[in-house]
Amino acid sequence: MTDSLGSSSMTEFTTETFAAEHERIGAMVTELVAGYMRSLDAAPVCSGASPAELLALFDGPLPEEGADVEQLLQAIAGDVIPHTMNISSPRYFGLFNPAPLPIAVWVDALCSAINQNSAAWRQSPSASALEACVIRWLCGLIGHREGGFGTLTSGGSEANLIALKCARDAAAARASAHGLSGESGSLRVYASEQCHFSLVKAVDILGIGRINLRKIDTDDRFRIRVDALREAIEEDLTAGYQPCCLVGVAGATSTGAIDPLDELARTAEDYGLWYHVDAAYGGAMMFSPAHRGALRGIERADSVTLDPHKWMFVPFSCGAMLARDGVRVLRDAFDTTPEYLGDDSALDFFRYGQLGTRRANALKLWAALRRLGRNGYREIIERQLSLTRYLSSVLAGLDDFEVVGDVQTAVCCVRFMPGGVTGVHDDDLQDALQQRIERGGQAWLSTTVLHGRRALRINVNSVLTQREHIDELITLLRHEGRTVVAELRASRASWDAP
Repeated sequence: MTDSLGSSSMTEFTTETFAAEHERIGAMVTELVAGYMRSLDAAPVCSGASPAELLALFDGPLPEEGADVEQLLQAIAGDVIPHTMNISSPRYFGLFNPAPLPIAVWVDALCSAINQNSAAWRQSPSASALEACVIRWLCGLIGHREGGFGTLTSGGSEANLIALKCARDAAAARASAHGLSGESGSLRVYASEQCHFSLVKAVDILGIGRINLRKIDTDDRFRIRVDALREAIEEDLTAGYQPCCLVGVAGATSTGAIDPLDELARTAEDYGLWYHVDAAYGGAMMFSPAHRGALRGIERADSVTLDPHKWMFVPFSCGAMLARDGVRVLRDAFDTTPEYLGDDSALDFFRYGQLGTRRANALKLWAALRRLGRNGYREIIERQLSLTRYLSSVLAGLDDFEVVGDVQTAVCCVRFMPGGVTGVHDDDLQDALQQRIERGGQAWLSTTVLHGRRALRINVNSVLTQREHIDELITLLRHEGRTVVAELRASRASWDAP
């Protein structure tokens, strides 16, 4: 077999042929990426293909022979890209998935090329130093100054797991070496009913048990009720449980709500609990002097989760776990010394978490932070907050829509509540409207359940979204809402016909 470079085999390389291959493929992929980005404003936000259709598209055996690069990229252009969820679209209003900054995208590609394992500093000298640098910057951002340290993670789920491991070990000092044993089932973790599902998995993995994660009711703003929290802790103490950890939410996934972090810090101190703040999304508001007051108290947390792949516009995946007494608590929780990794170093990040192979995510995060700086992040975040509040104010003034809660981050929740429609459950109306919008491809938004009732969930998170896209979304919601009502009335008329 001969490839297009003329070598006798696609499995034999030299540094020269490798470099030439990168150059050739890089030029083609650059064109592909640029073309994709140009199409975002006009392209459907999501594919209309079903899971069965997609599986059939990629059906077939493992090939015996290698394919030409042009054929591979044509397959990606023809079969993969048309069926992506275009989360970078200015009309994507879904989950916390932003349009990543171009510099971060291409530095991520560079990261793949140099392929550093950032677990041990000898395997990634500069990347490990960069990780220490960005961790220091993030600690400073949230107010963890002297002693603050942490580790980059795959995302918020891993960061929350690391934090709860530290909390468990602080409450049960023998657990790392001996397991929970007699203490099993006695530890309690407290969080809002709006908390992320990763906490459920974390207490399971750590042996604390899912039943021992107590989810506390929220108020009409979807913030944890501190009075109910204190009652729950007192109940557990009376029943013989050991309160272990309190988790505050700063940017809940469903609502964007931010718990009263300062009050939670005081509660944690009163009861001697580890205080963790899951700020995977909302923590980026610390860039904005005008809005960071909503996070007052985050600096008092023993540990904090941030997700740069959310509101810092870094490509998946990149999370961070920060600890006020970072080096000590992380090493106590995770440190070990394999014989083959040499001398102990403060830049050996395998000592601060469970992973033995770690992508050098510090490079793309460092590049993004350098590219925008504090002021760049402030401008984008404040613009997105302003757009979300504008959206909320317009929807609140419409007869057929009801805003749920309030806008605390760049998330707006709303219910479609048309008049004159009887015999249809409110939840079905929300699902019907969301599905019509999704099938039309002109925008994408999600739904969630708030205090037992379904609602539309709209998040402004693309750096490409402008006021015109918000106005288009409002028009789309009203038009598709009227269509849903007309279809329901027509359907009801057919049922009533003799």
